[in-house]
Amino acid sequence: MINDTLFDFENDVNESLKLFFDSKNLPLYDMMSYHFGLHDKESATTKRKYSQIIKAFYEIFATDKKSIIPAAMSLEMVNAFLEIHDDIESGNPQRGSGDAVWWVWGPAQAINAGDAMHSLARVNLHDLTNSKFSKQTISNCIEWLDYACLKSLEGRFRDLEMQEGLNTSVDEYKAMSRDKSGSMIGLCLAIGASLSELNKAQQKTLFGAGQLLGIANHINSDINQLWSDNESQPIDFLNKKKLFPILAAIEKAAPKQKRLLGEVYFKRVLEKEDLQSVREIISDLGTKEESESIVLEFETDAYNKIYEATKSQDFINFLRGTLRE
Repeated sequence: MINDTLFDFENDVNESLKLFFDSKNLPLYDMMSYHFGLHDKESATTKRKYSQIIKAFYEIFATDKKSIIPAAMSLEMVNAFLEIHDDIESGNPQRGSGDAVWWVWGPAQAINAGDAMHSLARVNLHDLTNSKFSKQTISNCIEWLDYACLKSLEGRFRDLEMQEGLNTSVDEYKAMSRDKSGSMIGLCLAIGASLSELNKAQQKTLFGAGQLLGIANHINSDINQLWSDNESQPIDFLNKKKLFPILAAIEKAAPKQKRLLGEVYFKRVLEKEDLQSVREIISDLGTKEESESIVLEFETDAYNKIYEATKSQDFINFLRGTLRE
């Protein structure tokens, strides 16, 4: 039942984004439109995951249905702000199947485009007044947006700090991924709850559950990068980011295994071939299976909290499928 409305809603969000960017005559807005893939299917990104989640939440829980397209646009713009900055930070020349914004226009202009996305995300929430949402509800949504953005950036700060040493703990990784990857999911759930008139305690519970799902997703992404058959470049590994199975291996490794891992990470430049050496060491320690078990633990905890706040297994099933795509 949920999926019946999502395709049309996603098209409506895309059309609203396109109309907005096309109404501007400054090339800055062309860069933002490019990132969303609104004019060229080969460009950066076209999936609207956060629009789908907030629409599904609202369809299940809201009693007085109103247009939430401005909120969906806002969520997609916040995510775009983070994606554009992530691509610059990592030096990744591609986003999805196309070139990243910074690769086309340069890092400086890409920073402008990313920051403009953040500003527009806040502005768009004010457009919810046209849908007859109260000023208090809109103010609450903006508070959640500001809080989530700050936590996302704190997570990115921790991620960069963790790159150069081997002293990062598993707990430090969890704190980083909770904020970096989980705050966006938490924001989507909290704003959906606010628009559906769930109380503040429920909103807080849902934001926290989203952060737990962020940890699970981040660890799962690390597992896929280390053991995927995909031939694409393992960007995070090559940037010396501490992937979770590697940190778990370091904590349980014998001195000889730690030394071998150190020899890889203290190289001036990592190469794709180094991944195989690391994979062999950590496979011997069983940290792939351990990491998969931890992903399941965080997912279970998160979905239990979501059920506690919503009492809806339908939404949990939808969210589980959407986040795994």
